[in-house]
Amino acid sequence: MVAIDMGVAKAVPAFARKYEANCALCHTNEPRLTPFGQQFKENGYQMPGSADGGTQAKHVYEGAQGSVVVDDISKIMAVRIRADIQRPTFKQETDEMKNDGVREQVDFEVPKIVNLFFAGTARENLSYFLEAEYNTQEEGSGVAFERAFLVFSNLGKPGVANVQVGTFDPSGLYAFPTHRQQLNPIGPKAETDSFPPTINQIPLLPLAFSSKMFGLTKGSAYGPSSSQLTDSNGDTVAITSAGDEGYAILPFEPLLYNAPNQTGIAIHGRPGGFGSGFLYQLGMAVNDKVNTDGTKENRYDTYVMGRYDFMVGAASSQVSAFYYNAPDAAISTLNMGGTIVYADQATDITRWGIGARAQWGDWDVYGTYIADSIDAPTWGGNMMAANSVWETDGAGFSAEADWRMNPNWMLGLRYDWMAPGGLEKLPMGSSEPLNVDASFLAPIVKYYPNPNIGLYARAHFNLESDKKTPIGGGVDEHPATNLENMLAFGVDMAF
Repeated sequence: MVAIDMGVAKAVPAFARKYEANCALCHTNEPRLTPFGQQFKENGYQMPGSADGGTQAKHVYEGAQGSVVVDDISKIMAVRIRADIQRPTFKQETDEMKNDGVREQVDFEVPKIVNLFFAGTARENLSYFLEAEYNTQEEGSGVAFERAFLVFSNLGKPGVANVQVGTFDPSGLYAFPTHRQQLNPIGPKAETDSFPPTINQIPLLPLAFSSKMFGLTKGSAYGPSSSQLTDSNGDTVAITSAGDEGYAILPFEPLLYNAPNQTGIAIHGRPGGFGSGFLYQLGMAVNDKVNTDGTKENRYDTYVMGRYDFMVGAASSQVSAFYYNAPDAAISTLNMGGTIVYADQATDITRWGIGARAQWGDWDVYGTYIADSIDAPTWGGNMMAANSVWETDGAGFSAEADWRMNPNWMLGLRYDWMAPGGLEKLPMGSSEPLNVDASFLAPIVKYYPNPNIGLYARAHFNLESDKKTPIGGGVDEHPATNLENMLAFGVDMAF
C-alpha cells in the first residue's frame, strides 16, 4: 500500500522566537508566506538584505579550544502535529476495495505523524533545514529525514546567488509551491507494486502537480521481468510477481518539479540584488534512470524557473514560469493477459508551468497551470501492443482563494482539474478511454485559536460524472470518478 505524504511545511515558530517577532511578519494565513516571509526564505532564513545569521540570538561559550557560538534549542526547533477525522463516499465499492478493507466509514487519523523541524543559521550566510518525520503507527516506526538541506547565501553581491544543496522541494520559490497548502494532502489508497496499479482511492492534492500519465512504470529493474516463464508441461505462463513499491507510477501522484522533495542542487537569486523584481532559479535533481535492460543508474533532471514580483495598487503580486526535463524517467507499459510488456525505449518526461499569486488586504489568491509530455511508445513489432492508443500530453490546473475574515477565522476554496495523457485505449476490449478527466471543488473553514493552531472543516466534491474503467471488463467505476466526496475535520498545530 502506497501513501503519498507531502509533509506540508507549516510555519517554523523557532524563527519567531529567534527574532522575537510576530508570526504575522512572515505569514498571512499560516502557513502561507507574506512577501517579507518569502524574502526571508530566499535569504537563507536571515532577515532580507542582511547576513545576520552568525550573531542573531546566539550564545557564546568560551572553552579551552576557543569560543563556540550556538542557538538556544527553542530557536532552532519546532514541532508539527496533525489529526484528522475523515469520511469518504464512493459511487461503487469494487471487489478490490472490499478485499483491501476500503469502506465508506469514519476514519480517525489520530496524531500518527509528527514532524520535527530543525532550522537556523550555523554562521553568517550558511543556514540549514531538517524535517524529521516520526510515524507512530507504522510497523518499525522511527525517525526519518524527509527534507535536509544547506543554503549558502549571498555569494558575491548580496542577493545575486544563493546555493541550496540536499533534499528539498524544488518548487519552494514558485508562485504555487508544493508545500505550504491550506488543505493538507490526503494520501491515496493504492497498490503500486504491480501493473496496472489498484487504485482504491485517489489522493486529494492540487491536481496540477500530478504525473497526469496512465500506463507508466519505472521498468523491469523495479518490477516484473518482461520475459516469459514455462510450467512443467512446457506451456507459457503469465508472470504475476510483484515489484517494488512505486513500480507503477500513479497518474495522480505529485512528480518532478512538484514532488514533495528531490535530492540535488539549485541556485537562486535576484540579478539586481535585494529589492529587484526578478527572481531566477536553476537546478539539477538526481533520480533513478529507467533502463530497458533492468539495470539501475542515476539520471540528472534539470529545471529553470523565473518569477517576477510587483505591486498592482495595494496588491502584492507575482507571476512565475518553469521548465523541467527528466530524461529516461519512465517507460510505457502494458499488461497483456498477465504478461508485462515494455515499450522499446524509456521515455523522457518534460514539464512546464505558469503560476500567479496576489495578496491584498485579507485575501490570498493563487493558481497554476502545469503541462506534461512523454514520447510516443513503439513496441518492437508486437502488433497487439501497437494497437494500443497513447496520448503524449496531459495538463492540470489548480487555483485557490483564501479570505481571512478576522484574526480567528478563514474561508478558503480550491478548484482542481486534470486532463491526463498516457494510455488512452487498451489493445483490445472496451472502447472506453482509460485516461479520463478528474476535477474537484474543495471548500475549507479554518479557526485559529492562536496563530499556530488551526481547527478546520473541509470537503472535496467530485465534479465529474460516472465513468467506467476499461480495465477488468468495464464494470467498475473509474478511480478518478469513484471517490464522490470526502469530508474531514481536524487540527493542525505547530509550536
